[in-house]
Amino acid sequence: MFQRATHLLEECRVAQDVSSHNNNHNTTPQVRNTIFEEDRWKKSSPGRYKCNIDTSFSTSLDRVGVGMCLRDDDGALVLARTEWFAPLCDVEVGEAVGFHTTLDWISNQQFDNADFVLDCKKVVNCVNFSLDDSSEFGCIITACKQLLQNRFQNFHVEFNRRQANRVAHELAQAALSNPSPHIIDDVPTCI
Repeated sequence: MFQRATHLLEECRVAQDVSSHNNNHNTTPQVRNTIFEEDRWKKSSPGRYKCNIDTSFSTSLDRVGVGMCLRDDDGALVLARTEWFAPLCDVEVGEAVGFHTTLDWISNQQFDNADFVLDCKKVVNCVNFSLDDSSEFGCIITACKQLLQNRFQNFHVEFNRRQANRVAHELAQAALSNPSPHIIDDVPTCI
């Protein structure tokens, strides 16, 4: 899985190089496919970091994998991390735990001005809006909000479809087969 994630990152670099080359030599206007545009990863605003987060679930291993990828405003990798926890849980709970884990890690690395991107609309909506929920999920969301409030000065939490969150998804898949948390800082800068 880790090799697959690394291969995906290399494909991103090659695709970015080809796209850059084509944009420099193509004077014909391009027709934009809006569905395709929604499925593509986009850079953060200048001076901001973008942190993509995803989880994966394995019933056979009874684990939830978490993948997180932090990039700068040029789209270059700053850090990525994979880890897993057990036992298996509901998807929304797993996504919320993955978000909390990421917030804790990013704040301990002392990054701010971050846009956190998840592909779980329920987590994003509950973080961004005041919803009273005393369930396990609601308690995790409350803990996420407290981390955001106490450790980040400038942040944004947004939803993006899985297609635009592909690297984090691949990292989450790879996390399931890693024996322990794994920090990645040596992958190609294209992501």
